[in-house]
Amino acid sequence: MFSLFSSVEVFLETGLVFSLIAMGYYVSYYILDFPDLTVEGTFVSGAVVFGIMVSKGINPWLALIVSFLAGCVFGTVTGLLKVKLKIRSLLCGILVSTALISVNLVVVSGGMSGDFSGQSNSSISYGRVVNTLHDAFFGDIIPSRVNNIPLRNPLIFLIVAVACKILLDMYLKTKSGLILRASGDNGQYVKMLGVDPGKSTVIGLAIGNGYSAVAGALYTHISGNVNQSMGIGMIVIGLASLIIGTSLFKRVRFLKPTTKVIFGAVIYQACLTVAQKLGVPSAYNKIIMALIFTLALIFSGKVKLKGVSTKC
Repeated sequence: MFSLFSSVEVFLETGLVFSLIAMGYYVSYYILDFPDLTVEGTFVSGAVVFGIMVSKGINPWLALIVSFLAGCVFGTVTGLLKVKLKIRSLLCGILVSTALISVNLVVVSGGMSGDFSGQSNSSISYGRVVNTLHDAFFGDIIPSRVNNIPLRNPLIFLIVAVACKILLDMYLKTKSGLILRASGDNGQYVKMLGVDPGKSTVIGLAIGNGYSAVAGALYTHISGNVNQSMGIGMIVIGLASLIIGTSLFKRVRFLKPTTKVIFGAVIYQACLTVAQKLGVPSAYNKIIMALIFTLALIFSGKVKLKGVSTKC
């Protein structure tokens, strides 16, 4: 029974964390139809910023906000490459995510040892010697477990995920949010209104990568360390969660798309957890991720043979 609760804790925590990437992809991919590959880099960037700040004794909630802002900056760079330099969408993400490999290495090295050559440190490890998000905000109000049922971390991550969902829903109802949605549907119509759709593209990519950075920060909060390989596969996770959520709950009208992607992320992580419990070696995780993503694409019935765009 304890093993069951432990498994539930794992896929709830990771599912809620990765739901933030899915929400970001809902903006960049679903609304703007922009296949953004920057998220693999900004996921690590958010983790790096969070890891450095909390290891220096800074409030983890402030570190979470700064991580979001860092992701927004890099998402903005991707948007500017697209809008101002007219570089193809895929190449914009590849360029920025590639550059972020070096940026993240240099920031880790400089932040931990003051050596900006990028050679002295390539990872951050702080374990549980720092204040967690719970310690910094709730104190001992929320117990870690109730009758062996994990409570603290899943509840904290649920609060963050719901807060991000509500903020995104509120933004999409504003004038800027409505223009962003219109830009994704019909950019020419937005131009006829005298509004530059490129601005909405930049804003959308900033939000998407900001959410990816927050996901990286929360993932670091779970693992207690940062390494440069942790961003691998984030694109698959984000897209799979998005497609699973919007496909399975397609006919559930009262659920907002942002709520659907949260459920999709949790279901996706539950599938991975079940596979591990069936004895599948962890070395096969990426294959399983790709397989689940492929099945989600097939059953969604919305696979496009041309390009890389998949509308749900």
